[in-house]
This record gives sequence, structure tokens and C-alpha cells, in this order.
Amino acid sequence: MADDSHPAHLSPSELGTKDYWETFYARTLSHLSTKHTTTTTTTTKPTPNTNTDSSSEDEDEEDDIDDDSDPGTSWFSEHNAPDKVLQFLTDEEFPLAPVNTNTNDNNQNGDEQAPSILDLGTGNGSMLALLRKRGGYKGVMVGIDYSIRSVQLARELQRLRIHSAYLSDSDEESDEDEGDEGVKEGNGEGGDTNIRFEEWDILHGDVYQTSTSEEEEGDGKGVKGGKVDWFPYDKGGFDIVLDKGTFDAVSLSDEVIPDADGAAAGEGHASGKTVQRRVCERYPGIVRGLVRKGGFVVVTSCNWTEEELVAWFTRGGSGTGDGGDGEEDKFVVWGRVEYPRFRFGGREGQGVCTVCFQRV
Repeated sequence: MADDSHPAHLSPSELGTKDYWETFYARTLSHLSTKHTTTTTTTTKPTPNTNTDSSSEDEDEEDDIDDDSDPGTSWFSEHNAPDKVLQFLTDEEFPLAPVNTNTNDNNQNGDEQAPSILDLGTGNGSMLALLRKRGGYKGVMVGIDYSIRSVQLARELQRLRIHSAYLSDSDEESDEDEGDEGVKEGNGEGGDTNIRFEEWDILHGDVYQTSTSEEEEGDGKGVKGGKVDWFPYDKGGFDIVLDKGTFDAVSLSDEVIPDADGAAAGEGHASGKTVQRRVCERYPGIVRGLVRKGGFVVVTSCNWTEEELVAWFTRGGSGTGDGGDGEEDKFVVWGRVEYPRFRFGGREGQGVCTVCFQRV
């Protein structure tokens, strides 16, 4: 039976709807297209109150497409979470950090052996750009989102190389040399930007069951021959899966779905009726099916406390989505990111939490 011992649900919000995100990213794409019709932007994020001339207005408009402008992840930057997560994933104590996995640059197979990374609900793709350029991760990187506009935006920002991770003084020379070649396949030397972005809804699409008659020739969404061509089937999942607020957004959705876990196990329900559950209840189990056994999932949230997040992802009864080993196939807490803590009303807390789970 599915385990009902999860934290209380969040109240639904428009931030949990696909329409909201499609509208937001469509607007951002339109603005980006306008700004880059005839020129390529090379400005960095403007410093507040340093300019009073007309150029400051243009820079303010440029900020609309900066990494910090996405309402779904602006809180992520406000708490310095990108750098905190970057530090966590590049620390030598993390088993898959580049310092522990990158091979000699002369080894042509080095990139193939480097950890693969999947970014769930990638948004504008800024976190992958950060890990590629500043983190030193050289392996396969895939960002997926259920919003096609998000995917189009991430691809365009990647093509133009205008994420803040690419706009440091030390990168200017290599940026000029690489040009558009930077988005093609390479060996990662000098900050290879080969990152793939694909439209995919993990809540309503199973990477292990995608075959239809129309998909045999490819459907334009990375599905060909009955399987998505971005998923590492041979490894049983990605080495690292990132979630920088996607579970938060899913938790704000009021969508309900039949509880199929019990029926799939032949258990049924005592009442004989199908139980309707909030869609967020399926999320941890689905995510577990996207990371290989022994791999890691890093979840950052501003809506759940650390204790609640741990409860969601480690509670029993969540299916893996890939025919795993039931309760023996689970998440355990491997580590956590430390953020500044505050005290209010006699209680201690923090504005954001990041927990690293390992699939065992």
C-alpha cells in the first residue's frame, strides 16, 4: 500500500500550473528575441544605482533575461543557493565531484566517464551552465522541462552564451575564440558548453514506456525508436539529478491522479475505491527511477523544511517508476548544504534548504 505518512500538502497556487510557466517563458523569449535581433549582448548584470543615464534603462531590460529573473528560481539566487550547491557538488568530499572523477585531458574517453547530470524543471538552464563553466563538470548534461517555452529559452541563452556563468572577465577571450562552436560537441576544455535541453513531463511520461507507432521514426522531442534518446538506459539512470524548486512547483499543483501503486502491486484498497492523490506524491518515486543506483539527487526547496523534504523523499511506498526492488530500492540522506540560520519566536530556521539523497 502507498504510505500516507507524508507532510501536509501545500495550498495550490498558479505557480503550480503549466499555463503560468508557458506564459512567463513566452514573454521572456519575446524580449530576448527583440534584444538580440541585430546584436549579441555582452553586458553583465548591472550593479544597482551606478548609472543614471539612458543606458541604465537598457541594462534593466537586460536583467529581465538574467539568471535571477525567473520567478521560479529567483529565491534560489537570493539565498546564494547556486554558489552553495556549486560548492557542495565540487567539494572533494562529494564522490562525483570533478576533482574525483575528471581524468587526464589527454584521455579521449575522459568526458564519457565523467558523471552525467539531469536538471529537472531546468527553467532557463542557468544551473547547468554554472556547473559546466565554473564547476568543471565535463560529462553529459541534460535539462528537461514540461514547458516547451522554457526549453526554447534555455537553448537560446546557451547559444548566445549570456548566462552569468559565461560572463566573467576570465572567459571573454575563450568566448570570442569559440563563438557558436561552443554549443557543439567537444571535450570540455576551456569550458565546453555542450548542454542538451529537451521538453519532457516526468509526471505524465515514463522514459521506460514511450513507444507508440508515431514515435518509431522520431517525434521531434528526443523520442526515437520507442525510447527517449537523452536517457542513459545502459546505466539505469543519471549519475546526478538536480531539482532547484521543481518539487516546490509540483507541490503547488492542485492536480490529482489515481493512486496506481497499490493496483500495480496487486494490493488494491480496502474500500474497493480508487484513491485520488495529489500529483506531488508520485514525484519522489518517479525521480528515483531517473537516477542510477548509487547515484545522487540534490533537491533545493524554499517551501518545505529540511525535515519535511527528507520525509517526502525517504518515506516508504513510493514506486521507482522503473520496476525497481520495492522498499529495498530507496533514497537515503547522503548530505546537506548549510545556509545561514535565523531565530524567530524562539525557533531556529532557514529560508531555503538543500538535501542530497543517494539511491541505494
